[in-house]
Amino acid sequence: MIQYLIEGIQHITDLEGYDHMLFLSALCAPFSIKDWRPVVLLATAFTLGHSISLMVAAADLIRFSSTLIETLIPLTIMITASIAIVQYKKSTVDLGLSRYLVTLIFGVIHGLGFSTYFRMISDDTGSFIKSLLFFNLGVEIGQLMIVLIFLAVSYVFVRFIKLISQNYFTLITSILVFLVACYLFAEKLIEA
Repeated sequence: MIQYLIEGIQHITDLEGYDHMLFLSALCAPFSIKDWRPVVLLATAFTLGHSISLMVAAADLIRFSSTLIETLIPLTIMITASIAIVQYKKSTVDLGLSRYLVTLIFGVIHGLGFSTYFRMISDDTGSFIKSLLFFNLGVEIGQLMIVLIFLAVSYVFVRFIKLISQNYFTLITSILVFLVACYLFAEKLIEA
C-alpha cells in the first residue's frame, strides 16, 4: 500500500503534470501563512472531490470524454485564479460554503483526468478501496507540501524581506497562474 501513497504524492508533485501545482497556487494566492487552516481545508475539499471521482470512474461507474476533462482542468485553474484576482484588494478572503463546494467540484474534475491511469495501476486483488485510500492520502500529503512551500515563499516575499505587499503578491501570482492556464486551455482546444 505504500506504493499507492508514493504514487499519490508523485501525482500531485510531478513537474510534468504541473496543473495541480498551478491550481494550488491559485487557491493559496489570497492567503498568508497565518491563514493556513482555511487553505488546508480548501486543499482537503479538493482531495475529497478527487477521491470521489477516482472511486466512481475507476470503478467504471461513469464514462466521460477524456478530451473534455483535459480541457476543463485548465479552465478550473483559470476560474480559481480569477477568484483570487477579484478578491486581491480585500483584507479577508470570502470563505463561504460555496468556495469549498467549488473547490470540491474542481477536485472531481481533476480526479476524472487521472482516473484511467489509476484504474491501470490499481491491483485486482480486492483491495481497491485500500489502494484508493492510500493514493488519496498521498495526494493530500503532496498537496500539503505544496501549500506549505507556497505559503513559505509568500511569507519570505511579503513579511520577511518585505519585497511586496500581500495584495500585490496575490495579484501577481494569480495573473501569472491565469496566463499559464490560458495557454494550457488554448493548447487543449487546438488539440481537440
